[in-house]
Amino acid sequence: MLQQLREIPCTPQFRLNAEIQRTVKRYWQSVPGAIAYLKEALRTWKGIKSPEAIFVAACKEGRKPEAQQAKSGAIAWFEWARKNRIVIAMSGETVYTLDGQPVGLQEMMRRYLMRE
Repeated sequence: MLQQLREIPCTPQFRLNAEIQRTVKRYWQSVPGAIAYLKEALRTWKGIKSPEAIFVAACKEGRKPEAQQAKSGAIAWFEWARKNRIVIAMSGETVYTLDGQPVGLQEMMRRYLMRE
């Protein structure tokens, strides 16, 4: 994992200081998502002064890239909707209602807000 961090192309260069090493040891389960989050931030944000700070915060807060967060949210919604007999299946961005009708996932998520 530390090698992946070393290889991230960014300016200023990512430094594997003592804080980074402590963070990796302490939050090891969050490191893959945090690396992906940092790479996304480097691609999409402007003027990053401290990639290390972004990485540490991502590890501590369990952040993941936006696309990954959206995907896990859709999966959670589908599991909830299936349990509540709103849908029976999902394929890509399409869900299938109890009568087998295909409907867009986003439309269904708007129609049926997830409740516990």
